Amino acid sequence: MFTPIDRQVIGSWYRYLLEPRIAKLTGRTLRATGPRIAIVGNCQSFNMAYAIQLLCPAALVDHFPLIPRSHVPLRIFARTLATYDFVFSHDFPAGFIPSGGFKELRDLLNKTTLLPQINFAAFHPDSVYVGDSAEGHAPIFGPLGPYRSALAVFAFRKGLSLQEANALFNHNVFESLGYYGFWNDASAELIQSCKRDCDMDLSAELIKWARRGAFMHTVNHPKPFVLVDVAKKLLAKIGLLVPDLDYENYMIDDFLRYPTFPIYPPIGAYYGCAGSYTFKLAPAAAARDVGDYLVLPEFLIGSYAKFRRFGDARLANPRVDAWLGERATADMIVSLARENLRMGRLPVR
Repeated sequence: MFTPIDRQVIGSWYRYLLEPRIAKLTGRTLRATGPRIAIVGNCQSFNMAYAIQLLCPAALVDHFPLIPRSHVPLRIFARTLATYDFVFSHDFPAGFIPSGGFKELRDLLNKTTLLPQINFAAFHPDSVYVGDSAEGHAPIFGPLGPYRSALAVFAFRKGLSLQEANALFNHNVFESLGYYGFWNDASAELIQSCKRDCDMDLSAELIKWARRGAFMHTVNHPKPFVLVDVAKKLLAKIGLLVPDLDYENYMIDDFLRYPTFPIYPPIGAYYGCAGSYTFKLAPAAAARDVGDYLVLPEFLIGSYAKFRRFGDARLANPRVDAWLGERATADMIVSLARENLRMGRLPVR
């Protein structure tokens, strides 16, 4: 079965070779009169392509989503991208495209420019990825796909009850574990990585985003206005003028189709934005289904059910491993859970 990237390669050749000839024969005027721009990438790439098309309406912008096990060989993929005036791509390993990853693509096509990756953990300090230690740390998915709660993983591995796990999601636990101290490191990592890898300074943009409140759905899913600002800088780098446009009247948020990890209320209050303990699952495919949501106890039940399929020893995460490896830290977390439960401090009943 063809993946989206395979179908986009076929469509790209049609638009490049056949569509102009058909238009000439029929007298039809092609809408796109500007440059051809290719956006290759991960989950952030659709919103990025949409933003670039919005800001440069005369351009032809094609989106090539990186889906594992595509059929098109890397050399054919590079030949396809060579027909574009500008190519922007996220870094990607081998396995998405047969016979290579981003490095090999750039070796074949030196016009390929690295797209910045927007990651920011301060709003979601409890969100982690968990690997299966018995399968080369392959990701273990749960109710929210790859997004797992470090506190939930710890509670399960330490043998805490669901009620005790629920009691962990309180201010005193967040404070003790340093959850309010992620901002500086997250900011430095975002700014430094974009400067180092993409020669793009986002320090002024980060200040502007922060003034708007929460600008991330998850640690790696930014809100649309973030990627619009990045798109503006990309277009400026290649010398394309951006129109004066009230872009927020046009933007869509593709990430609303994905799971959303909540900003816990004490974290939200600390940063001056709203919070909740409602976890959003990916919506169902059927148009009549509006999606599903889990409150904290339901999320914990689903997480524990998944964890039991793997067992304690196979759940690997560096942060949780470190907590469990330091007896004083592990005892403190367990003590806070039991104290909160005894005092009736359950954030969601």
